Amino acid sequence: MYSNRDGHPGYYQDYLRLGEGQSPTFGDNLKFFFNYQIGHMYGRYFLWNFAGRQNDQQGHGTFTEGNWISGIKPIDQMLVGGQDALPDSLNTDPSNNKYFFLPLIIGLIGAFWHFGKRQKDAGVVGLLFFFTGLAIVLYLNQSPLQPRERDYAYAGSFYAFAIWIGLGVFAIADFLGKKMNPKTAAGLTTVVCLLAAPVLLAKENWDDHDRSHKLTARDLAKDYLESCAPNAILFTYGDNDTYPLWYAQEVEGIRTDVRVVNLSLLSADWYMAQMQKKANDADALPINIDKEKFKKGVRDVMYFQDVQIPGHADLNLVLQFMLSDDAKNKAQLNSGEFENFLPTKNLALAVDRNAVIQNKTVPKEWENTIPDTLAWTYNKNYVTRAELSILSILADNNWKRPIYFAATVPNDNYLGLDKYLVQEGFAYRLMPIQVAKENAGALVNTEAAYTDITKKYAWGNMATSPYLDPESYRMIGLIVNSITGSTATQLLEQGKEKEAKEIALLVYDKMPKRVFLMRDVLNYTPIINVLYSVGETQKANDIVKRNLQFLTQNMSYYNAIAQTKPELEYSNIETALRTLGVYKSILSQTKETKLLQEIQQLEENYKKQFGI
Repeated sequence: MYSNRDGHPGYYQDYLRLGEGQSPTFGDNLKFFFNYQIGHMYGRYFLWNFAGRQNDQQGHGTFTEGNWISGIKPIDQMLVGGQDALPDSLNTDPSNNKYFFLPLIIGLIGAFWHFGKRQKDAGVVGLLFFFTGLAIVLYLNQSPLQPRERDYAYAGSFYAFAIWIGLGVFAIADFLGKKMNPKTAAGLTTVVCLLAAPVLLAKENWDDHDRSHKLTARDLAKDYLESCAPNAILFTYGDNDTYPLWYAQEVEGIRTDVRVVNLSLLSADWYMAQMQKKANDADALPINIDKEKFKKGVRDVMYFQDVQIPGHADLNLVLQFMLSDDAKNKAQLNSGEFENFLPTKNLALAVDRNAVIQNKTVPKEWENTIPDTLAWTYNKNYVTRAELSILSILADNNWKRPIYFAATVPNDNYLGLDKYLVQEGFAYRLMPIQVAKENAGALVNTEAAYTDITKKYAWGNMATSPYLDPESYRMIGLIVNSITGSTATQLLEQGKEKEAKEIALLVYDKMPKRVFLMRDVLNYTPIINVLYSVGETQKANDIVKRNLQFLTQNMSYYNAIAQTKPELEYSNIETALRTLGVYKSILSQTKETKLLQEIQQLEENYKKQFGI
């Protein structure tokens, strides 16, 4: 155990039940190695392929996500609990795959038979199995809380075991051939093993591996691009955000005028230099910094050192200071070397009002809110090339090109500019305005967002696809809450009931008629509220009843698990209780008294159950 990042020390402590300040022993390290690195991060993946899989959600040790199962009830009850109260959402999940250990058993028979018959040959397959499986575990020494499941890293060992499944057919035929006619034994074994391995695996896996209906990544990539005004700069974050957008532009030629900027790559000197060149129909980024000033080894990172500058310092002067090669503008390190640094977090940028209006940066009704200066507090203790690039763009762009952050970019990448970001569909646009928000959510440019949502966006076949992978269904919460929910809510507040109704009905039609995650039961509340407000009571009731069924079934499931296992579903339980409170508030403003009483009764029962 070695990692001290992203909550890893706390995870180590919880996993090994170590006290505060208590150091792990060699035995603790072995326990983590065998239980977590081999058991959770290899054995679980191995058994996904040859015993069965609970679902396709990423598992971090709970009993409801990403475990291996077998389909044999007593065994699964012992492993993960709750088998007498499985919710419909799990039973009908295409990724709930049960193989009853049959491929595993045939493979083990084949391995033993192989070693008995041809030890040298079996040793070669065994070495392939070891070096593409457990040897990788030893080599990687994985820390916990990986950003995604890592089963693909061990595919070679699964292939090796599949060789033994094939040889298992020979082993069983060899054994039965001694009890009956060899030809009969061979034919019977072939049929039974075909049914027990490839046919069973195809039956269980086909529905959650068929990609013929999968359009979400492409369509949502198009939506991100269509959220942007012409010749825009769009900041994205990470692979999942960026690669589908590159595909949409490079392969399908969609919105090639938008310059997509991956913030995860922007700290690299080569990528920052690449951004200073034109790409497709998109102009180079306005980063007016000489390449010698950000090449590798130069200004890789500049740390914050407060020099007590009063008020907010002009961004252009701060940039000049950080890019200066003069030793008097640098801090001396203990080594005697001099390095550039960030002298203040309080930054200001003068606003050219005429340029803002001429470039139509803000809607006409907000033009009277344009301030003379943008003033904000930088939100990090360092500046890498990524932050340096953004600051340079702000200083040099003068509102000529629209600047957007994708809706999935983490807040700390906004550099403290949150109050100047306005939602326009799947992206937040930087606007020099000072508009008071009427609610706690993001400020929405409702005219632009309404047009994008109703006229430009595609929805990835989400409502009708027989299978959605986790990356796709995790987008549902963002869509129904932040993208459409916020827009419809603010349209309603502006008295634009027709437009709000159109968006809410679009969500009802275009989103799946099933629930995947507990947090989505809560995420639907803005749309439910709008539907009730515009008189679409039946459709609002449909969503509420569907969500309540998911909530009650899963709460029963969590309770059943807790009868034999530790209670690990605190977050989902808390979300369920919070949801009931919000639903109660919404329904109390309607005439749906029966549904309201049901929600009140559920809330009361759960509060008693959990002692709240």
